[in-house]
Amino acid sequence: MRMTTFYREGPKNVVLQRTRFSEATHFVDLIRISCLSSNRKAEKKLKTINIPSITELHRAGVKLKGGSADNLFDIQFADGTLEIPKLEISDQTELIIRNLVAFEQCHYKEKHVSNYVRLMDCFVNTPRDVELLVKYGIVENFLGDNSEVSTLINKLGKGVQINVNNFYFASVCEALNTYYRAPWNKWKANLRQNYFNTPWAIISFVAAVSFLILTFIQAVCSIISIA
Repeated sequence: MRMTTFYREGPKNVVLQRTRFSEATHFVDLIRISCLSSNRKAEKKLKTINIPSITELHRAGVKLKGGSADNLFDIQFADGTLEIPKLEISDQTELIIRNLVAFEQCHYKEKHVSNYVRLMDCFVNTPRDVELLVKYGIVENFLGDNSEVSTLINKLGKGVQINVNNFYFASVCEALNTYYRAPWNKWKANLRQNYFNTPWAIISFVAAVSFLILTFIQAVCSIISIA
């Protein structure tokens, strides 16, 4: 079993060297601890778990970026960019995550894995969401089929209990909702994605605007000459 299948790709010996072996009570616990950052941020109260999907965020202008952090849970959103550490999804992924979630639900008050699974479940609703995650280097899909990955993520998130008073990604969720609700961000994204997505599109847009301006000037001049 590849431990790196669940979290960011890296040499096993590097990952294990950073693990505090004395804290592990079980092999599953060892994997969980390996996923955690040594500089863990404080958990916060979650206002709502209802956040836009990756496709909706992308349409609203959120830039997607594969994170370079050493731990799976270092998801950040700043200056319009959502950075998510790389996740490998293979045949073993479901087994590993289910065991981690089950162990965490029984033995830990801080449910980082459970919070991560629920967050990813919110991000991914359709194969299109997975397609974007693959495109921007966030997900490495060893299953091949994006619809299979989206189904897997949704199944993993189903029934996972979280504590809204202590949610590891509360700040990220709040920031994403605030950005998504701003009309200006959607307007800019719509222009960039639908009108300025190619050089020819930009030229066509400028030509259309120029034509409208010239038509307006001609109409004004005609009115003035008649008067």
